[in-house]
Amino acid sequence: MARLSTDMKNRIAEVLDSTHFTRHGFTMKCDDERDALAAIITLSGSPEYRFVLNSTSEGAFTTSESPGIRSDAAETFQRVDFELCMNAIRCWVGRIIDAQRDWMLDEFGGVADRNPSLGRKE
Repeated sequence: MARLSTDMKNRIAEVLDSTHFTRHGFTMKCDDERDALAAIITLSGSPEYRFVLNSTSEGAFTTSESPGIRSDAAETFQRVDFELCMNAIRCWVGRIIDAQRDWMLDEFGGVADRNPSLGRKE
């Protein structure tokens, strides 16, 4: 199982910098002691938003992402190469932005406005 190289760590930082939050909005921890775990990225101040990147013995990667694609809970995905992981980080940050925006809508009744099946009581 491969560890993250300095170039890979820099690539992750570049991807985070290209997002709304930049790299300073995240905490990234790399486990250089064990080969299996590559990196854990969390949104600063919101540890429930987490992206875990693991290497596999076959040279591929596993990501655990919260929020996931279909759920706020963590979902695990297999990725065949590192660039797919970088794209997954971008998508994950987009889901965080959506979740934060949806929270604001939920707080002020936006869900009922967006979902006609909930109906309005007048």
